[in-house]
Amino acid sequence: MTTTADLAARLRAMPDDALERLVVARRLPAAALAESGPQHVADFFDLAEALRTDDAVDAAIEHLPRAALLALRDGGDPAALAPAVELGLADADGGVDDAVTDRLAAHPDVVDAADRPGGTPPARPAAPVDDDAARATGAEHAFSTMTVLAELLHAVDAGEVRELVKGGIGTPLAKTLGERLGTAPEVVPDRLALLRRTGLASLDQGTWSVSGPGRAWLVAPWPDRWTTMVAAWRASLDPAVGEVLELAGPDWHDLVATGRWAYPAGARWLDAELLTVAGTGAVLGLAVDGVLTTTGAALLAGGADADARAAADLPDTVPGVYLQHDLTVIAPGPLAPADDAELRAVATLEAPGLAARYRISEESLARAFRAGLDRDAVLGSLERLSVSGVPQPLAYLVDQVAERDGSIVVDLGVGGVGSVVRGTADQLDLIGVDAELRQMSWDRPDLTTLTTRYPAQVVHTALRDARYPAVLTTAAQATVAAAPPVRRAAGRDPRDAARALVERLRLTTERAEGEPEQEWLGRQIDLAVRGRTPIRLTVRMPDGTERPFSIVPTSVAAGRVRGKDTTVDVERTLPLSLVVAVESDA
Repeated sequence: MTTTADLAARLRAMPDDALERLVVARRLPAAALAESGPQHVADFFDLAEALRTDDAVDAAIEHLPRAALLALRDGGDPAALAPAVELGLADADGGVDDAVTDRLAAHPDVVDAADRPGGTPPARPAAPVDDDAARATGAEHAFSTMTVLAELLHAVDAGEVRELVKGGIGTPLAKTLGERLGTAPEVVPDRLALLRRTGLASLDQGTWSVSGPGRAWLVAPWPDRWTTMVAAWRASLDPAVGEVLELAGPDWHDLVATGRWAYPAGARWLDAELLTVAGTGAVLGLAVDGVLTTTGAALLAGGADADARAAADLPDTVPGVYLQHDLTVIAPGPLAPADDAELRAVATLEAPGLAARYRISEESLARAFRAGLDRDAVLGSLERLSVSGVPQPLAYLVDQVAERDGSIVVDLGVGGVGSVVRGTADQLDLIGVDAELRQMSWDRPDLTTLTTRYPAQVVHTALRDARYPAVLTTAAQATVAAAPPVRRAAGRDPRDAARALVERLRLTTERAEGEPEQEWLGRQIDLAVRGRTPIRLTVRMPDGTERPFSIVPTSVAAGRVRGKDTTVDVERTLPLSLVVAVESDA
């Protein structure tokens, strides 16, 4: 018989990292992991009780493969039982927790299902003959999805994606983003969820932001985008889902049926997960008409040839764009993401897609100058990207806006100390005598240079507030970006919650009132009282010898344990302080 006390002892003896993994894997409710509250776990006995509840055991059984369910019922192969041991449903010697046995008995259909349809998974049909056509279609789907994801990341970076208080984005925002992305509004939340799942964007306390990997993904070549996206998505899948995909092979027509064979008790959670996986696999261009393409299989496997296969299937990028006299920019095909990012710095995207359209305006150029680009950098970028040169009206507009926005450059001072301001002599004459900027204490080593001891970002802000067309250099912007990060509240990551719980349990054990072992023994006896469970107490006698007593305890109070001695059928009262060991006697 396995009791709560037995499980508590096993949990207490586990290394911290193994205990953390078990807590995460068992998916305990937030109330149990909380630091306070009526349901919070305060010690190892509480944790054992939480893991042995009907709901907790059922939830764990749902994540066991077919072989583990049969091993729980019939015993035998330790390797098959290993997943159940990892979840704390059985011990290392193969002893199955009584609570688990009871739940399996309450649902005999679960284990009966594990016996069918035999020892092999359902047969899968072969892959389609016309793999070339399927690969072309898959690459088209992948390119379309990645275009939408990139535009969503840009929207997130611009602060345009906002969560509602109740969670999710509002219908008006989904419609606006859908129109901008050229996709249905109902698709937008799913694509945001994909960005979050793959780690390209994060959601913290209702605020969306682009992650470091997300920024790198935005400028990565298209094949790298595809392989990176698939690898991150594959890594985010539950191990059970990965096992089902391996069993299914190239045929994804009915992943649910394969999942129910592999995990007979997992229909409640696994069915929906597999349907989502099948949909995402199609969206990412891995499977077409329910069948995995050879490129899709390579991307999922992450082999050395994945990049080459992705590059072979995706459309080639174009070498440049056409700059029109009406200030529109036409890309006759997909641009390299790095070229797209460079063009976005000076233009606004109007129509994404294989043949994207951008527009250069006074606003877009002013934004470029305020971001730190100067006239030469803007014209140099346009000349490099254009296959037809820079039209005269566009060159004139760049010069005109540069004089108004960006003709004054703020840079770091010598050795990174203070600031250097460069501009025309006339501009610096005005700045030098401007009463609003007198506190800067300017020095003027030559006609086109001012220096000050104040940091570049402070000087830049002061000049912009005084309506001077000042821009920060890239080096000066880096000092702003290097500022200390804003401290955020602790997240809700299950691993963090599990780590905090284990730390509290260890601390509770160390700080227990009185001798920790006596506190531990007392809790074991208390559990036996509540369950009317026979136990064997080893008591140190006055002469120093130790004597066992088999009792069914009835109460623990005033430092004494009372109960019926099952050997001689009498009531006994034993001092708790003399108890040196407690064992189950069932």
